Amino acid sequence: MQKKIPVDFTFSNIFKNHLTVAVITGAGIDAESGLPTFRGEKGYYEDKEATFLSSVEALNKYPIKQWRWYLKRFIIYHDTPPSSSHISLVKFEKKLGDKFLGIITQNISGLHKKAGSKKLFEIHGSIREKRNYLTGECKVIPESWIKSKPKNEVLKSWRPHVCLIGESYEEYPFNESIEICCKCEILIIIGTAGII
Repeated sequence: MQKKIPVDFTFSNIFKNHLTVAVITGAGIDAESGLPTFRGEKGYYEDKEATFLSSVEALNKYPIKQWRWYLKRFIIYHDTPPSSSHISLVKFEKKLGDKFLGIITQNISGLHKKAGSKKLFEIHGSIREKRNYLTGECKVIPESWIKSKPKNEVLKSWRPHVCLIGESYEEYPFNESIEICCKCEILIIIGTAGII
């Protein structure tokens, strides 16, 4: 028998009625930490070079140039602290326990993980990781790359583990995130235009 969700929805009703919850986040939640959005003012999509370097076309034509651009972002994101919203979601996850099905994020920043979120589905990948061209193996980008830029020879076997413009979701937890959305009783959407 399906639960009747109260019309006067409040967070206290989530806890009182033992409702299952999933959360979708977009660039708007990271903007609180000072990171640019994509569609907003001074967003990445206003910069033609940034849009190109975020594409699968750039990966095929200029992989090292693309890597260098992503590594600059990696350094910025590495030094960016999570916002109060990221931290609030961690508390929300702990309070709900098994009723919290997860955060599905479009963000590659890693700020949810940095804040302490456990049930996390990064459907666009993570700027903190690299993926091997041949094996598909993912590894965390070493912190030594922040202090000393890797040589081109080191980069040649790897690519950023992010879903590029023009690429499919095959390497990312997209199907799992759809299942979570279908299972949850409450879906909270934060900081996304909902276009992607």
